[in-house]
Amino acid sequence: MLKCMTFTNDYLSGAGQTSQGLFVSSALTVFQKTIQETQDLSTMNLNKATKVYIRLMFLRIGEIDTLNEKYQAQASIESRWSIELDKLLPNLSADEQKRLIDGKSVSLVKYAESHWHPQLYIENALGDLKEQIRYSAKKSKIDSQVYICEHRDIKGLFWEKLELHHFPSDVQDLSISIASLLYDDKVLLTTDPYHSSGVNREAFVDQQEWSLYEYVDTKQRYIKEFLFRGGNGEEEEEEEE
Repeated sequence: MLKCMTFTNDYLSGAGQTSQGLFVSSALTVFQKTIQETQDLSTMNLNKATKVYIRLMFLRIGEIDTLNEKYQAQASIESRWSIELDKLLPNLSADEQKRLIDGKSVSLVKYAESHWHPQLYIENALGDLKEQIRYSAKKSKIDSQVYICEHRDIKGLFWEKLELHHFPSDVQDLSISIASLLYDDKVLLTTDPYHSSGVNREAFVDQQEWSLYEYVDTKQRYIKEFLFRGGNGEEEEEEEE
């Protein structure tokens, strides 16, 4: 089952009468493994999977190409998951161990080369994205657990289905879909409950044509996958608010 979470704006900034409303959104996507599995077995997989909390910040929204249904954007994605302290300490120096225990952030160089990570990718990217990925560890003040954080800075073109039915007063969604190469017996992507997603309204190129909403909300989408499909090869899809 493919799971998507979409964060959507709700508030419109002041603009001229001919401006178009623009929602800014992001989507979290994970493949849910339901092929030939019973409900009980699927529940067991969910309990064993590593839960990954994700937030996305739109840093800059560039040109919106309505004709070719794509837009330019720069965003920052933070994905974090808990880890047992004993598994991380052997890889740290004495000074780093002290910093971590004291609740300070510790940089993890080349962490993904030899450790588990959720293998995330951007599903609706067009062409090659410019990406910078780094890792850090920090002890949470909320639950006292140690979390690994993947910091991913991306910049490039993204596909978006644009429907211009009420020009010039259309309201559109812009989304970034984040997916994992792992199935739900290994990873579950979910919205970060303690760190909100957002958008930088100051760095918006098409201000003369669009008004930008400033609040980011969440929507989920599920797509079921089957081992054997009919002749049309279609997938079932359902949405959950």
